[in-house]
Amino acid sequence: MDTPRSMSFVEASSQQAPSFVVVSVPVTIGLAIFAVLSVRFVVQRLRRAYGSSLRHVPGPWHAKFTDVALRYHDVVGDRFYWLTDLHKRYGPYVRTGPEEIAISDPAAVKKVHGLGTAFRKQLQPGTAFNIFSVSDPRLHRGRQRFYVNAFSNEKIKASHLPAVRTLCQHFIDGVREDASNNPTRAADMYKWCMLFGYDVASEVVFGDASTNGLMAQRKGIEEVMMGCYLQFQNAWMLFSFPTFLVARWLAHVVPWLGNTFATEKRYKHYKDLWEQTERQRSIASKTTFVQGAQFDDKEGKYQLEGGLKMSAYDITRDITTFLGAGGEPIGATLVYLLYIVLQNTKLRQELEAETKALQEPFTDADVEGKCPLLDGTIYESLRLFGGGLSILPRYAPTPQELGPYVVPPGTCVASHNHQLHRNPEAWNDPEAFNPRRWMVPGQSKALQTDVFQPFSSGARGCIAIHLVMTELRLFTATFFRELPDITLSDTVTPQSMKVDDRFHFAPVSKHMEVILPERRS
Repeated sequence: MDTPRSMSFVEASSQQAPSFVVVSVPVTIGLAIFAVLSVRFVVQRLRRAYGSSLRHVPGPWHAKFTDVALRYHDVVGDRFYWLTDLHKRYGPYVRTGPEEIAISDPAAVKKVHGLGTAFRKQLQPGTAFNIFSVSDPRLHRGRQRFYVNAFSNEKIKASHLPAVRTLCQHFIDGVREDASNNPTRAADMYKWCMLFGYDVASEVVFGDASTNGLMAQRKGIEEVMMGCYLQFQNAWMLFSFPTFLVARWLAHVVPWLGNTFATEKRYKHYKDLWEQTERQRSIASKTTFVQGAQFDDKEGKYQLEGGLKMSAYDITRDITTFLGAGGEPIGATLVYLLYIVLQNTKLRQELEAETKALQEPFTDADVEGKCPLLDGTIYESLRLFGGGLSILPRYAPTPQELGPYVVPPGTCVASHNHQLHRNPEAWNDPEAFNPRRWMVPGQSKALQTDVFQPFSSGARGCIAIHLVMTELRLFTATFFRELPDITLSDTVTPQSMKVDDRFHFAPVSKHMEVILPERRS
């Protein structure tokens, strides 16, 4: 009989050893690369959090590592309230991201936006190239010099003042018509203020809004071209929504991809405007900016004042942004002006009495010279609820000193007018609506300029400031003169008028009803 053979040590070991999963070489390499990149990512985050000079800037603890909180508040539209709270907690300098700070110190704002500043505007991936987005100071200066002439105070008063007065009357007629057709005598001020803002902008660009504008044709707010445009363009969306994150990343590798991605999304409703050369040229030729200018067929550009040459494509880009910058912000400013005044019966009655004293036909100069309370009301509305861009980001190309801090290159320094205008060191009782603060003779012009910048400042300041102030004065005077005793509807509440802060200011409800009394016979 065979005797059992004893196992060798090798055989026994092979039977008892546990089995292992064999990992392929490519997977191993992939895991190693992932591990290296993860470590590199963590090290970079820690270095930016604690190695940058921004580590001295106060702010939420998470801002050292990520700007996700800032992007979140951009998306939900409450950045206004979030930043107001941060500045109250941390002061005029707040770190809001690994490479971003928010400022409300007047001296710092002046340094960032003043003439000759070293800070630069950055053309973001996906942003259309136009006078507002161009980052090269030389290119911006050439375009701005041309448009400044069109928006000069003399040109506005000579060419557009009668049309603005006509548009004010269109507004009054439209509001009265809506109220007469409503059993409750209600009319939506948000709708009519937006239409008025766009019509004035269109009048300056095309010169026909007083006879062929949105109000004259009784168009609805949904038919406002720039409203649709901004729904696609909204800058906060480009930098916040996850949908755009891949394009943002790829744009650093292939820059034109970001522009292609955003252009398709942003302009699909009006893509023929940009894709058809003949249509571009037709639209450009109708603008007041190029009337009388020669078109060079060989170069495909208009020969403009000062030797500037611009294609129809360039002009259509610029005029579209002019319509947006001149329409929605002015409409929102007027909505909040009316909202604040109509809550204060005494102030409303004082404005009605002041404007009743004007002699027809009154001009902008009459209003400016004889209505100090109205002027103060407009300035105070611009201070607290100016509807323009709420965030003005600039980038430091080299190390820069701002107050007690040194800002490293590449840092985004974002000023927010609504925080600057609420700085308690610059304003007495900053949250109070007090029009009479502007009637104090001792308030110096220099102080106003440093702490009051609803139109920005420096080379990037609003070139249409004279037009804006003219339409605000004429609108407000006409409103309280022609529509006395108006009251807010019960549908208007602090919640419905909460600020929706995205690209421009607007009430979150996109609605503000007022009640008109029965007209006296």
